[in-house]
Amino acid sequence: MGDSNNRDEMDRYFSDPEYRRKKIEERNQSGGSQSNPEQQDNTARQKLIHAAGIAMLLLLLGGGAFTFFLFQGLPSIEQLENPDTAIASLVKSRDGVVLDKFFYENRRWVTLDEISPNVVDALVAVEDHRFYDHWGIDMVRTLAIPYHLMMGRIQGGSTLTQQLARNLYKKIGREFSVIRKLREMITAIQLEQNYTKREIIEMYLNTVEYSNSAMGIEVAAETHYGKPAADLTISEAATLVGSVNAVYAYNPRLFPERSKQRQNVVLSQMQKRGFISEEVYNKLAEEPISLNYHPPSKSGRESRYFGEYVRQRIMEWTKENGYDLYRDGLTIHTTIDSRLQKHAEQALKQKLDSVQSKFVDEWTSPGGEYMDRYWKKYPGFLRDYIRETDRYKNAFSNYNTDQESVVFDTLLADSAFVDSVKRVNTRLQASFVSINPKNGRILTWVGGYDYGNVQYDHVYQSTRQAGSTFKPFVYAVAIDNGYRPYHKFSKYPSKFIDRAGRTWAPTDPSLPSGPEMVPLRQGLARSLNNVTVRLLPEISGHPNTNKLADLESGAEKIKSMAQNMGIDMSGVKPYPSIALGTAEVSLLDLVSAYTTFANQGVHINPIAITRIEDKEGNVLEEYHEEYPQEVISKETAYIMIDMMRGVIRGGEDYHGTGVRLRNVYEVNQDVAGKTGTTQDAADNWFVAMMPHIVMGAWVGGEDRKIRFPENTYIGQGARSALPIVGTFINSAKNDPEVNWSYDAFEAPPGFTQSLLYDPETSEEQPIKDGRKGRIGW
Repeated sequence: MGDSNNRDEMDRYFSDPEYRRKKIEERNQSGGSQSNPEQQDNTARQKLIHAAGIAMLLLLLGGGAFTFFLFQGLPSIEQLENPDTAIASLVKSRDGVVLDKFFYENRRWVTLDEISPNVVDALVAVEDHRFYDHWGIDMVRTLAIPYHLMMGRIQGGSTLTQQLARNLYKKIGREFSVIRKLREMITAIQLEQNYTKREIIEMYLNTVEYSNSAMGIEVAAETHYGKPAADLTISEAATLVGSVNAVYAYNPRLFPERSKQRQNVVLSQMQKRGFISEEVYNKLAEEPISLNYHPPSKSGRESRYFGEYVRQRIMEWTKENGYDLYRDGLTIHTTIDSRLQKHAEQALKQKLDSVQSKFVDEWTSPGGEYMDRYWKKYPGFLRDYIRETDRYKNAFSNYNTDQESVVFDTLLADSAFVDSVKRVNTRLQASFVSINPKNGRILTWVGGYDYGNVQYDHVYQSTRQAGSTFKPFVYAVAIDNGYRPYHKFSKYPSKFIDRAGRTWAPTDPSLPSGPEMVPLRQGLARSLNNVTVRLLPEISGHPNTNKLADLESGAEKIKSMAQNMGIDMSGVKPYPSIALGTAEVSLLDLVSAYTTFANQGVHINPIAITRIEDKEGNVLEEYHEEYPQEVISKETAYIMIDMMRGVIRGGEDYHGTGVRLRNVYEVNQDVAGKTGTTQDAADNWFVAMMPHIVMGAWVGGEDRKIRFPENTYIGQGARSALPIVGTFINSAKNDPEVNWSYDAFEAPPGFTQSLLYDPETSEEQPIKDGRKGRIGW
C-alpha cells in the first residue's frame, strides 16, 4: 500500500506543475534536513566526481593551450630549413675585390672551409666543449643550472646550437624566462635534426655579432685585422670569439685591457681542452692585443661612387625578380680592375689637393683674406651661397623678421660662419673614368673626391660644357668629308651674320705666332678656335658664306657624329657654337666617344656589370657587350689618332696643349689626347687614348659659379685635369701587379702616309725611335 502511495505521489509530482512547485518550496523551507545520510553521501560523491571532471578538463585544456602557446613562438619547418639571415650584397671587381656593399646588417657569409680552424677551436673550447657529443642540449650543464642558482651564480646552460636558435629566430626572444628557454631548447633539437655539426658551426660564426658592429666572422676579421677569416691566428681568433659574450664590454679597440683578460680566458680553455699546448698558451697570454682596425662602415666600401652607379643600374632588376639587394647576399660582378681603381682614386685625391691649393692662391691677393679677388670679381656669389644654408632659411623665424636685409646684416656679421660658407662652396671637385676601347668595359670609376661629403657623381650624373674636348668631333666630320691633316686654314677670326643682323665672331684668346695659314693638324694640337670655326662652312657645304644660318647643316653633322660615337645629344640644339664645345656632356659619355677613335672607328657602349649571382653562387643574370657599331672608317679613326698625337707631342715649331703629359709626366709611349677648357674657365678636361685604355678627367666646382682665374696657371685643362691622368698612368705602369701595355696604335691595312702628310711638301714623316710604342720626330 505504501509503495502504491509513493508511486501515485511520484506520478503527480511529474505531471502536476503546481504540486511540484509546492513540494520544492517545502523542501527548501526545511533546508533539506529530512534527507537521510545515504542520500547526503551520494550527493557529495557526485559533487566530487563532477569537480574532478571539471579539473581534468581544465588541465587538459590548459595543457593544450600552453602547448599551443609554446609552439606559437617556434620557427616553422620552412623557417628551420631556410633560415632568413640578412646578408650584404657585394659589388666585386673583375679580379674579385669587394668595391662596395649594400646591407641592413653588415654581414658576408663564408663557408666553414673559409674560416680558420683556430676560430672553431676557440669557440668550442670556451662556449660548448661537449658540442660534438650532445644533441642540441647539454644535459650536464642544464641540470647544473639550479645548483649554480643556489650558489648565487647565474651561469647559462645554452649550447652553441641553442645560441644559434636565438640568433636565427628572433621570435624566440632573449628575455630570462622558462617559456623562452623551452622554446630555445626545442628549436635547438630541431636544428640538430636538420643540420650537421659543421653546418651549425658555420651558421653560428656567420650570424653572431662581434665588436664594432661587425656581423659574422668574415666582416669581424676584416674590421679588426684587415684580413679574411681564413687567415686568423690563434690569438686573433681568441679575441674575436671572446668578444661575442659582450660585444661592447670586450671591444678590443675601446677596452684593450679588458679584452686581453677575456682573450686569456679563451686561451686557457683552449689549452684545457687540448686545442693548444701549455707552451703556446703561456706565450700568447703575454702578448698584448694588436689590431689593424678598418671601420666597418668603410671596409669593403672604397668605391662608393661606382657602387651607387651599380645600385641604380640593378634596382629595377631586383624588383622585377623579387630580390632584396640589402639582405639577399647577391654578388654583382663588374668590369672594374681593382688595381687600376686604386691608382685612379689615389691620383685624383693627390692632384686635386694640389690644384685646390693653387686655385685658392691664385684667387687670393698677397696678404688678403681667403680668395678675396674672387669675391670682389663676383660680389653676388657670397649671398647666393648663404641663401643655400639652413641658417639663412631659418633666420627669418629665428630673428622674427621678413626683411632679408636684416638677415644678411646678422649673418654677415658672423665672420666664422661667413668663412665656413666661403670654404665649403669653393671646394673643387674632380672625376676620372677609364674604358677598354676594344670591348667597352669600364676599368676605373671615381665620381668625386669624397663620397661621404658629396654624393653627386661627376662621372655620369654631372653634365658640363665640353670645351675643346669636343673639337675632335668637328675634325672627324671634316676628315670623313675628305679633308686631310695637312690642309691649311687661316688663323684669323671669321664673322657670321644671323637672321637678325647680329654678328657671331668667336676668336682665340690670342693669335698664335707663325704664318697665317695653319694646317688642321696644328689647329687641333693647339686647340685654335679660329681654325675650328673655319671648318664649319666647309662641312656645311657653303665654303664662302658669311651667313650663320648656312652653318646649321654642319652643326647638325657634328651633333650626329658625337651622338653616334656615344654622347647623349638629345637635349643639344645644333647651333654653330657646338663646334667650340658648348654642348654639355658627361665624362662617361665623352670618354666612351673617344674609344671610337682608339678602336678603329668602332663604338661599343660602355659596360660596367658582367653578371649577378645569388648567395649560393648561382648565376641569375649575365650581361654582354652590345653589338659594335662602325661609326667612322678605320682610316678616319687612325688619322684622328695621329692628329691627337700632336696634342701630346706637338711639332717642330709648336707645342700641343697636352705636351705636359710627355714633358712633365714623362709618358713616352704612343698616346693621343685632347685638353679642354670652357670659355668661363669653369670646367677643365683631359682625355688620353692608348690602344688598351682610354682615360678622362674633369676638374671644376660642385657649383657652376666656381670659376678658375682666366689666363692663369691653373685655369686650364692641361694644368688641372691632365695631371690626374698623368699621375694615374705613372702609378699604374710602375705597379708590378698591373699588366700595363706599351703597344702602339697600328695603321689599318693598306693605309698610306699620303693620308697624313702632303707628298708634295717637305713636311716631315713620323718615324719609330726604337722604343716599343713610342713615336717621335
